[in-house]
Amino acid sequence: MSSAAPQGGEPRTPDSPFAYPSPEPTWDEAFLPNGGARPAAEKLVSALEAIGVDEVRRRWDQARRLIRDNGVTYNVYGDPRGMDRPWELDPIPMVIGSNEWAGVARGLAQRAELLNRVLSDLYGEQRLLHRGLIPPELVLESPAFLRPLHGAPLPGGVALYLSATDLARAPNGRFVVLADRTQAPSGAGYALENRIVVSRTLSEAFGDCRV
Repeated sequence: MSSAAPQGGEPRTPDSPFAYPSPEPTWDEAFLPNGGARPAAEKLVSALEAIGVDEVRRRWDQARRLIRDNGVTYNVYGDPRGMDRPWELDPIPMVIGSNEWAGVARGLAQRAELLNRVLSDLYGEQRLLHRGLIPPELVLESPAFLRPLHGAPLPGGVALYLSATDLARAPNGRFVVLADRTQAPSGAGYALENRIVVSRTLSEAFGDCRV
């Protein structure tokens, strides 16, 4: 039901068909340490319990067929079994409350703006290099640095049009950034496909949670 389990607290009472062990110390996205559902996950948990374990399994089989029929794959380079793999989607979505996500969204927007300004400077005045805030060799010796574009005008003053950020949940519940992807962030298409599949296979919860 979640990517991890509760931090501390009493063991969960196995009164739900979706109960599972609680290894510690990690963060449980669905349940509180006392066994109750987190406020953001209450409607999802209720919807899952209403349709039952067998129906969830049936719908997950349907979801995997949708992914296969839609041809959603990702590449595993250097694998002797070949590159293409069916896209891996968790059958139980991770729910983040709107208030919590608002804070995360502000942080991501701030991070993207910082990266945009850094990129604009590296292809512009290069003040970060002159002041030693970024080692010049890190940029100038990189094959990814496009020297012919140094000084080129930026339409609208924007250097970075799309970025992706890998997030993880720390044991204390706070989100942390693992990586930024700005060269070819391919996750936008996967996010759309995830939404299509989940809205079809868990339509009740999708509607109740007002996604």
